[in-house]
Amino acid sequence: MLLTIGLLACSHTEQLDDISAEKAPTSSPVECDTCIYPVVMVHGFLASGDTWTKFHQLFTSNGYNWRNLYAFDWNSLGNSNNTQLLDQFIDKVLAETGATQVRLMGHSAGGGVCYTYLSDATRAAKVDGYVHIGASVQSGPAGPGGTEPTLNLWSPDDEIANNGDINGATNVMLSGQDHYQIATSPESFEAIWTFFHTNPPNTLAITPQGPLVCIAGKVLYFGENTPLENAKVELWELNPSTGARVGSSPDFTFFTDAQGKYGPENIKANTTFEFVATPPNTNQRVIHYFREGITHLNSLVYLRTIPPPPSLAGILLAGLPNTDNQCVVNVFSASQGVINGRDTLTASGSVLSTAQYAPPSKTAITYFLYDDGDGVTELSPVGLFGTFPFLNGVDMFFPTTNTLTIPLVLNGRTLNVRNIKSSDGVVVGVFD
Repeated sequence: MLLTIGLLACSHTEQLDDISAEKAPTSSPVECDTCIYPVVMVHGFLASGDTWTKFHQLFTSNGYNWRNLYAFDWNSLGNSNNTQLLDQFIDKVLAETGATQVRLMGHSAGGGVCYTYLSDATRAAKVDGYVHIGASVQSGPAGPGGTEPTLNLWSPDDEIANNGDINGATNVMLSGQDHYQIATSPESFEAIWTFFHTNPPNTLAITPQGPLVCIAGKVLYFGENTPLENAKVELWELNPSTGARVGSSPDFTFFTDAQGKYGPENIKANTTFEFVATPPNTNQRVIHYFREGITHLNSLVYLRTIPPPPSLAGILLAGLPNTDNQCVVNVFSASQGVINGRDTLTASGSVLSTAQYAPPSKTAITYFLYDDGDGVTELSPVGLFGTFPFLNGVDMFFPTTNTLTIPLVLNGRTLNVRNIKSSDGVVVGVFD
């Protein structure tokens, strides 16, 4: 097995994406001549920078240099001065790239952050154009007096945002897309690319790369996005048919830096891996991420861990079982909501895409599956997850007496995970 301890095997730049030239993909297209501004992307409520994975890969598939693509992670559960933090972030991007302006994008609550940021003329002067994605409708384009060129993407089937046309902006309505799809879909990307470059993109498909693909990412707290320094990240290649580890030792081992970053590294393309995130504090939960194969450069492979109370996310997740007799499984749909009547999601054959757990108004992307203590799968609500958009908690019992494969199936895509004892960590199955 190839072992990389820490970041010693990779040379570094000061880029926020932190991918060295030696790890850059060899099959990238020639950089386009209109990709002259770095792009800063601002996620929404309860989200993180990996919201932008699909767009990141579509930008690079169309010739954008990955060094010019930036995700701004902010705490959507806190009271931080996000305007000031975003301004500092953009200043750093400009200093690192030598650009005179950035292109700015905001999804959902991130749209509110961006509108506030652009309300000041000095700050707005740093932005070449702004894209408002699945966010609340505004009275006019962004910027003082509506002076910032603004693209507004919205869907009548988005039941989270109070959205619609913005007078004076470039408006694109995308029917049939839920609150998350509008920030991940090829149709949205086409509108964004055309807004920034006048002409449509060369491709709306993520270009496959291989036999190796470059990855990097972060370890941070769920919801708050606080980075974890010196967290351990292990990558284990899996048998995709069973979810079992192929070898007896990790293929790669990293320790995160002060910004919570790990990597970069070249891993096998289109290969199922388990990413194990171990926080530096031994009192905190280990998280086992089972991921579909990665086919294209991805510097946004985020691993979320559970923050301690008294944080809101910590209180919400504190009730997850931590025992030897059952497995806790989290199913995460990273690019779309699960909508009853449109999508099908099952875990071990039990249907989760029901009217109860997948109404359009919920836009469910995360399901926490665990037993309430009686050792029986009842498919009833558990925890406080039902009080939040995007989240569900469902009573399911996954025993750990014997080693088992737990099949997760979303719209025909199968991801097999293992019944790891909850005392050894939480299992997360990620559908990219």
